[in-house]
Amino acid sequence: MSLRFFGVHDCASDGKFLWEILAQLRGLGVGRYVTKTEWTRRWPDQPSYLRIVKARPAMDRWLQEGRLWADWTFRGRHLGLFEFDSDLNRSDWILIHKHEEKNFTEDKQRMASLNIPSSFPIPPLQQLLSNKWAEKYGSDEFLSKKRAPLDVCLDPNFEIYRKFIKRTEPTKMSDSIYDEVEPGVFLDLYGQMLPTKIDSWSPEPQLTFYRFARQTFEQFDESV
Repeated sequence: MSLRFFGVHDCASDGKFLWEILAQLRGLGVGRYVTKTEWTRRWPDQPSYLRIVKARPAMDRWLQEGRLWADWTFRGRHLGLFEFDSDLNRSDWILIHKHEEKNFTEDKQRMASLNIPSSFPIPPLQQLLSNKWAEKYGSDEFLSKKRAPLDVCLDPNFEIYRKFIKRTEPTKMSDSIYDEVEPGVFLDLYGQMLPTKIDSWSPEPQLTFYRFARQTFEQFDESV
């Protein structure tokens, strides 16, 4: 009897589960190197890998949970010792064989620093409104400056980049922040694989599902 699996195929999950790999190694893989398919596809010239320091599996039924301490090198940059306790249940981990460790971990190319402007131009409408308020109340407190300091607010997925961000004064001034920032700086965060979402196609006709009672909508239409 053959088995047939249903679901959405993860095109980036070309590998094994991390605990599936570590459970087959002596000492739960302490001292060995592992990497992810996602890292090798996005930045093939910048090595990213983990050197296992300590592993504590949760001994769950599917062996997909646990806590891991590893020395993390990301895109050729050494980040130090990190603890991983989530996002380990994706089957895209690859064990680096011992005869490949030297070639894989050598410094080929390192991630460059992220140069982000330290200030941004204030929108013209905001300047106009601020100056009108200053004239109305006779106070220089409301006078708008042409530029304001720019702070960096990172998504949790990109928090590891914070130590590599350098805030510098832009070389070219403009009325729009989009003209002062180099797009390649942010596109490089995704590497050679831009984020995409694939939805399944359905041959069935389009249907409308009401989240509330249909009578509610009919009463609202009559009142309008």
